[in-house]
Amino acid sequence: MKIALCHLSLNFLGGEEHLCLSFIKALKWQGHNVALFTVEKTNWDIVSKVFGNVTRPDEEAFITEFPVHDAFKRTFVPMLSYLGYLEGLFRLISKRKYDVIINTYGDMFNSIADIAYVHFPIIATLEYQQTPAFTSAVQWKVYTQAYRIMSCFINGIRPSMLLANSKFTQQAIRKYLHRDSLLLHPPVEVQNYLSENSKRKNYVITVSKFTPKRRLHKIPLIAQRTHNAKFIISGIADQYSFETIRNLHKLIKTCNVKDRVTIIPNAPRSTLIKLLQTAKVYLHAMPFEHFGISIIEAMAAGCVPLVHRSGGPWIDILDQQQGKNGFSYATIEEAAQTIDHVMHEEKLYKTVSSNAQKRAAHYDIRIFEKRVNTLIKSFKANS
Repeated sequence: MKIALCHLSLNFLGGEEHLCLSFIKALKWQGHNVALFTVEKTNWDIVSKVFGNVTRPDEEAFITEFPVHDAFKRTFVPMLSYLGYLEGLFRLISKRKYDVIINTYGDMFNSIADIAYVHFPIIATLEYQQTPAFTSAVQWKVYTQAYRIMSCFINGIRPSMLLANSKFTQQAIRKYLHRDSLLLHPPVEVQNYLSENSKRKNYVITVSKFTPKRRLHKIPLIAQRTHNAKFIISGIADQYSFETIRNLHKLIKTCNVKDRVTIIPNAPRSTLIKLLQTAKVYLHAMPFEHFGISIIEAMAAGCVPLVHRSGGPWIDILDQQQGKNGFSYATIEEAAQTIDHVMHEEKLYKTVSSNAQKRAAHYDIRIFEKRVNTLIKSFKANS
């Protein structure tokens, strides 16, 4: 079939973009012709550097060559980008040149396209204090209130079939959108991370974008309370990351853990994989995370995951079971104690690490591809 895949921009380099790229790969693997529609031109060199070997669509179309992502802090740029994206969805559905239109940016618009993938509803972000890095909490409140009014009209035009990235997001969709959704967890190239390395170091690694909502400030505080662990923080850093990184360096110095906490921004994918295959513990600092692809990657690499006792990591990934496939924490003190325990008890580490690797296999890309194929066939059969 001819399938149109719509996303605001792949240049944001986050979990949403990873998901869009996974859709491209899954659909191409099934033999479909895939066209990608974005607001700005995709920088494939950067995308490939961050996500590794990616599959490109058969066709591409974008609204502007203006670097939208780089200008998101400018007044009205986000609003104009969203309106341009909305107009593009309307144009696609009115022309009907494609058998199926999939919107992988369903957080913003869950209508118009045939299928919309929702990572987390925009109107839910205020309650969970998840302000994007490109704006302030005050500005985001204004944006979301304006969006709330607009969405009352837009979301009723032509409701999409909704897909959710986690059970946690499904709960938010029911609460805020009053809709049902189908569960489709994001995939991971599990085979790329598998490791049988038995010579692990007492490393605690975190892979995350350097933004305020990721709560990375917790890591120096946790490190301060541990006795025998070194911490590594790595991930994507862009122009919206400077303040977060600067504040992290200050806190590391204040906590007197400069010798035990290392920051490595924009490490190549190969370096990240090696770090994950060397560390014992993967620490996820964000509460109410929607899902957490990096957690699955770490589990596949043999790390024991330690996540906040909330959101998709606790509900979906650990299945709300403490100590089987990983551990959860509610406080900084509890996180530090768990890390010390895993570092000290080698048998415990090996048992949970083995369980975590087996659990990670449930999110392999091949399972995702088969699920996507089933969904597409089901949609066409019922349309």
